[in-house]
Amino acid sequence: MAEWKAFENRMGFTVYTSVNEAHIPRILDFIYDTYILPLGYRILRVERFRDFLGEALRFTIALDRGYVHVEIRASKILEFTIVWEGPVDKYTIEQIREDLIIAVRMFEDTIRKSSVFFTFVENSSPVPEKLMAKRRIVERIFTDSMITFFVAFLIVNMVIFMINPVLAPIAIVVLQFCILLFSHKIIMSLGDWKITARNQHVTILQYYMSPDEYRMLLDMIKVKGRNWLYQVKREIYEKTIVLGGRIDPNVVGEVLSRHGIPFRPENLKVKTFNVYRLVKEAVEEYGLPMPNIVLSNIIIPNASASGIGPRFGTVMVTAGLLASLEEGEVYAVLNHELSHLKGRDPVFLFTISTLEYLFRLYVLLPMMPFILFLPYVYFFFVMGLIYFIGKFFEAKSDLEAAIKTRQPQLLAEALRKIGYYRLRLERSPGYRLQSWIGWDPHPPLSFRIKRLENLKDLDRIKHPFLRSIVDVLKGFFEAIM
Repeated sequence: MAEWKAFENRMGFTVYTSVNEAHIPRILDFIYDTYILPLGYRILRVERFRDFLGEALRFTIALDRGYVHVEIRASKILEFTIVWEGPVDKYTIEQIREDLIIAVRMFEDTIRKSSVFFTFVENSSPVPEKLMAKRRIVERIFTDSMITFFVAFLIVNMVIFMINPVLAPIAIVVLQFCILLFSHKIIMSLGDWKITARNQHVTILQYYMSPDEYRMLLDMIKVKGRNWLYQVKREIYEKTIVLGGRIDPNVVGEVLSRHGIPFRPENLKVKTFNVYRLVKEAVEEYGLPMPNIVLSNIIIPNASASGIGPRFGTVMVTAGLLASLEEGEVYAVLNHELSHLKGRDPVFLFTISTLEYLFRLYVLLPMMPFILFLPYVYFFFVMGLIYFIGKFFEAKSDLEAAIKTRQPQLLAEALRKIGYYRLRLERSPGYRLQSWIGWDPHPPLSFRIKRLENLKDLDRIKHPFLRSIVDVLKGFFEAIM
């Protein structure tokens, strides 16, 4: 592995966080507890101090061949400086950088876990906060580039074929096509709000509570019922947004306090997105007609674009995605999803799964009837192959989103925020290989982020899909070598 030259022994980078400014210094304590302490004897010194620039943390890591000095400054943003001595390789520095960013995302997630989220859409009545476990299963089937939908249908195929092998082929293909044809309407039915030119803005209110306060809130919900929390939400909505204004912290504090919820202004964070404009701008980049837009009131960060083609498209965004990302990152994710719609990826996946089914039925079984005695082996092989093909489409959409936004780092940062936990797991070579061959249409997250951050000369990429096939195959073979 190549070593960096002496004059290249410094790295500086900035991390923007969704945490309220008042809580940013707490990130330094979190990094100390979750990153510095586990390093044990490798840490030579730690210094926590405050100067005219604000709160700061310094520490030194002893390596087998050199030292790494880290300084973190916390003001409105987090500024990191990494300096190293000796023959320290680039991979080690990148790992330390990644670890520090992951620590920040872990802290954000810790804050979210003890926060109350309210979602408001202008000119639209609020909807109750509710558990949506069953809907998440349905959403999963009709997202992920529709690949889970096709895999589920392969299982249904086997059941129907066992019931009526004569009519099964026609019935299965027709049924599958009909569901694909109306997938955009199914996704629309899963949304809680329809976003239009009349109600473009979505406001996310996040109120952080200490773990003890959050447990107290959960106890209050058990006693008063979930409808009580909805009444709190509705009261805030009627006293702010209905009156044509923005969320007023004083009004929020008054409503929460009156309902027995302790309020501190520094724990309140409000974000407003013009979701309609973001989708419209992304659509114009691709030259597509305006799709339907729906917002799902769940805190899981996700987005999808479904439909048989651009004229029948539906874009779904979850409140969790807006809560987790900044505007530019949301825009990059929307470009990724619209790439699936523009490329008619669901239609291609439908074609692949249908051809596999017909090939198995009319070619493979007559030629090799013994396959009936190895159904599980064949099933796992086909599933792995279809999911691997799905990785080509996901990588293509990453690339097209980078080309359209001209800022690949936006999508890379969005992926890092959403998938920091998976990034940690992918440090294990075994898990990284599993991410390549497992039943997931997405390539490993570490591969996607590294690929986006290393993109150069975007104008020279003429065939994103072919380039993505090459990149995915290269990444896969590097993982197994």
